[in-house]
Amino acid sequence: MDVVSITVATMGTVALIAGIILFAASKKFAVIENPLIDEIEELLPGANCGGCGLTGCRAFAEASVNDRTVRLKCPVAQAEIMAKIAEKLGLEALETVRTTARVMCQGGSRSRRESEYLGIQSCFAAVVSNSVDLVCPYGCLGYGDCVRACPFDCIRIVGGVAVVNEEECTSCGICVKACPRNIIEITQYEKRVYVACRSPDKGPEVKQYCSVGCIGCRLCEKACQYDAIDFKPFISRVISENCTECLACVEKCPTHSILFRQVDPEKTGILAGKVYDDVPE
Repeated sequence: MDVVSITVATMGTVALIAGIILFAASKKFAVIENPLIDEIEELLPGANCGGCGLTGCRAFAEASVNDRTVRLKCPVAQAEIMAKIAEKLGLEALETVRTTARVMCQGGSRSRRESEYLGIQSCFAAVVSNSVDLVCPYGCLGYGDCVRACPFDCIRIVGGVAVVNEEECTSCGICVKACPRNIIEITQYEKRVYVACRSPDKGPEVKQYCSVGCIGCRLCEKACQYDAIDFKPFISRVISENCTECLACVEKCPTHSILFRQVDPEKTGILAGKVYDDVPE
């Protein structure tokens, strides 16, 4: 036999032996995955948003199957989907309450800016570079970080402030993490009366930089007959558990910083969560 033939035969024998060893090892050390994981994953929406606190829907399915003591909740999946998942796992379905993201600011073009920001159109970039032009230290910068972060296209910038389409919002929480000002919060969808302001400054100071900020006048507290207004200097907060939606506080607020989100977008426009398109690129 010539050298080439011997070489080919030798390499072929080595490859065959290696293949046998690898095959045997794969059988011996194979990890048998529970087929229930695939079934759970198929029921999930496949958004991979991370709203459940895990890396994606596959991780959610694995955690649900492998650790039955952990009661996980997918913020995107509807209640009937979670009920089906619980049934497959042999668990009692969790009682779910619909939630939504909400921007606790409506300043935008109604808030004073002391200069013109010419940097990267990013809220995070403006904060990090210390070049924020908005005078209010608690308001929405309006550069659209939350818009670009939302995987469900539920946020738009209108009038210089972020607005959530609450009818479409899945409350995954990604926008909350994207906001450097921490003014987006996850709240119960049915809690429709709220103070759209986070400024704890005194009234005269708020008036200097925003026409729709809470000035701490306490007129809402005096108007409410149901003890549904909590006042902590110098900002009011609606206690939703006590609120009857009589709207006395909404009507009495002199700066219109207390909002009532109605379902009918034709009546309330921005408050109903319409989708707008003037988002910075």
